[in-house]
Amino acid sequence: MALRPEDLGTATFRTTRAADEICNKLTSRLGWKHRYVAARLAIARSLSLEDTQELSVVQDGEDTATPIRCMQLFGEPVDCGVWLALINQRYGEHGMDKKAFQSLVAAHWQRGAQLLKDDWEQAGQKMPRFLSHLGELASLQGEVPTTTGSDVAPTITERVMLAVGEVARDVRSDERVEFPLNGAGGSPHMAIMGGVGSGKTRTAVQMLMSLREQAAVPLLAFDFKGDLSTRLASAFEATTVLPPNNPIPLDVLHVLATDDTGLRTAAARIRDSVGAVKTRSLSGIQKEALREAVYQVLRTASSDRAANLDNVAEALQVEYEERGRRPDELSATLNELTQFRLFEPELSPRDFFGRSWIIQLPQDASEEMRRLIINLTLDALDRWLNAQPDAPMDEEGVRALRHVTLLDEAHVILETKLPALANLIRMSRSKGGVVMLVSQSPDDFVGADDSYLDNMGMTLAFNTQARPGPSRRIFGDGVSLTSPQIGEALCRIRAEARTRKIVAWSHSSE
Repeated sequence: MALRPEDLGTATFRTTRAADEICNKLTSRLGWKHRYVAARLAIARSLSLEDTQELSVVQDGEDTATPIRCMQLFGEPVDCGVWLALINQRYGEHGMDKKAFQSLVAAHWQRGAQLLKDDWEQAGQKMPRFLSHLGELASLQGEVPTTTGSDVAPTITERVMLAVGEVARDVRSDERVEFPLNGAGGSPHMAIMGGVGSGKTRTAVQMLMSLREQAAVPLLAFDFKGDLSTRLASAFEATTVLPPNNPIPLDVLHVLATDDTGLRTAAARIRDSVGAVKTRSLSGIQKEALREAVYQVLRTASSDRAANLDNVAEALQVEYEERGRRPDELSATLNELTQFRLFEPELSPRDFFGRSWIIQLPQDASEEMRRLIINLTLDALDRWLNAQPDAPMDEEGVRALRHVTLLDEAHVILETKLPALANLIRMSRSKGGVVMLVSQSPDDFVGADDSYLDNMGMTLAFNTQARPGPSRRIFGDGVSLTSPQIGEALCRIRAEARTRKIVAWSHSSE
C-alpha cells in the first residue's frame, strides 16, 4: 500500500548535527523565526538535483540533531502530500514505507544543507546574490529543454570494466583491481591525483585507452602540456586543435531554449563562465550588465547568424554606455580576449560533442584565455549533455555511455568554481556522461565544491604532499599520501567502500 500523508501524522524527522548547524546559521542570517524554514529550503535544494545515487544515508547512531515533527516540517496534509510526491518521484522504486521516507528526508536535508552552504560562499556571503542564485537555480530546473528526435545523441550499451593502471594489483592480496565504470548504483566519474612524475597522467591515459577499446564513446580532452594528443588522438580518432592558431569549431553560445526565461537562464550561466576567467569575483553591477549583454546577443541570434564572443564584447560596451559606466577590468579583459579567434561557430554542440576532440591549451597564453576556452566549452557541453534524455539501463543496472571528458591539470578550473563543471559532475551520470579529473592533490578540491570528490566513483592518489583533512575525508583515518612508493597509489572505489593500496604501474610494465 502506498505511503500517504495521513501515515506521517506522528512521524518526526531529523538530520545530522552538522547539517542542522548549517541550517541554524542560515536561519539567523535570513532572520527567520522558525527552524523548519531552513530545513525545507535544504530539502528543496537537494531535490533540485536529479541523482539520488549521490545521497549519503544518515546512519543509525550518527550524531543527529533534535527532530522536527511532520506538521512543522511539511505543513498541512495537502502540503505534506506535495513533499511526499516530490521525494517519491526521486526514489525510483515502488512501495516506499515510512522508514524509507524518513531516511530519504534526512539524506536530502543533509545534502541540501551542504549545497546551501556552498551557494552562500559562492555568493560572497552577500544576501542579494545568494537569493538571486537560488532564483536562477529554480528557473533552470524548470526551463531546461530536452532534446528529441534527431537531436538525441546515441549511447554505447557495453559494460565497461577498467583496470586501474597498467599493473592494477592490490599490494596485499595481489588481486586484480578493476573499476566498474558504468555498473549499477555507482558513479562513473574519476579523480586521479599525484605529484609531478607520479604517473597520474600515464594512468589516466591507460584507463581511457582501455575504455575506448571496450566502447566507442567520444572524448573531449583538455591538454595543458601537449602530451595527450600523441597518445589519445589515434585511439579515439580525435581531432587536435590549438586555439587561437586553430579556433575550436564549436557554436559555443548555442542554446536550445527559445523562450525568454530560458534565454535569460542560459545568459546567466554563460555570464558565470565568462566572469570566472578572473580570479576576482565580479561586482553585482558587472554581473548584471554582463548577463544583460549575453541575453541581448542570444535573443538576436538566429540559425543564419550564430552568436559569438565579439558580439558579447560589443553588447557589453553598449550596456555600459547606457548605464553611464566607464570601461573597467571586465570589459578590458573581454576586449583583449576577443582579439583572438578562440571559437568559430561551425558545428552545433550535437555535431561537435558527437566526435572526439583534444584541445591543446596554448602554453604561452594568459591564464584568462585558458580559462575562457575551458569554461565556455564545458558550459556548452553541460547545456547539451544534460538536455539529453536519460541514458538507458539494462536489467542489471548497467548505464549506457554517451560522452567522456578528461580535464588535465583540473586545479586550474576547480578554483574558479565553474557551475558547468559542478553540473556535469552531479547530473551527467544519468545522461551517460563520464568526467575524469586529473590534478595534483586532494587540496585542489578544497573550497572548489566539497561534493566533487563525494561524487567520484573512483578516487586514485599517488604519492603527494597533502593536508591530512582532505585525505582523511576521502580515504579514511590513518592513511598517508606520502606512503605509496613509485607506481603505487591509494585507490578507493565507491562500490567497494574501502581503500586499497595498489600497484598501478611499474618500470617492468613499460
